[in-house]
Amino acid sequence: MKKVLCIAIMALMTVSAVRAEEAAGEPGNLGIGYQGIFFGDMINALSLRWAPAPLGGQIEFGEGGAALSVPGSPDVDLEIIMLKGKMYYTIIQRENSAFYAGASLGYYMFELDPGGGSMDINGFSIAPLIGTEWRFQGLPELGLNFEISYEFNDFTLDTGGGDVDIGLRGITVSTGIHYYF
Repeated sequence: MKKVLCIAIMALMTVSAVRAEEAAGEPGNLGIGYQGIFFGDMINALSLRWAPAPLGGQIEFGEGGAALSVPGSPDVDLEIIMLKGKMYYTIIQRENSAFYAGASLGYYMFELDPGGGSMDINGFSIAPLIGTEWRFQGLPELGLNFEISYEFNDFTLDTGGGDVDIGLRGITVSTGIHYYF
C-alpha cells in the first residue's frame, strides 16, 4: 500500500509541474527536481518548487529504506516515507541568485521490522531555515539550491505495549537541483 501511495504522489507532483509552453522565452518560477538531505542515501526526495521571488515554497516527497544485517541476529529492515512543505522569503535577490529565509514543516513515517514483528514510528518536524539558489546565465531553467536548517523533531514509537516519545533536534543540510518551466 505504501509503495502505491509513493508512486501516486510522485506521479501527481510530476504531472502538476509539467505544463505546455509553446513560446520560447525565459523559464518561469515553477520547477521540479531533487532535494536531498546529507544523511547518507536514505532521505532523498522528489521536489516541486516555486522559486523565491520574493515569496516561494517547496513540497518534498521522499521514500527510502535501509537494511541491517548482523551475524547471529535477525535482519532489520527500515522503510521511510517523508512529506515536507517549505515557505521562503527572499532577502537578497540578484540577477542569477537569491538568498532566502523560511521555515519547513514535515511528516515522517518509519516502519522498522527487526525480524520478530514491525514497529511504527511517526512524527513531525519543524525548522527555521536559510538558503540560496543559483541559476546560471546561459542555463536559466536549471536552479541549484543549498539550505541549512535547525530541525525540531517529535516522533512517537508504537511498541504495541505503549508509546515511546522521541525528541530530536539539530542542524540539517540539504541541497537540490530543479528544472524550471
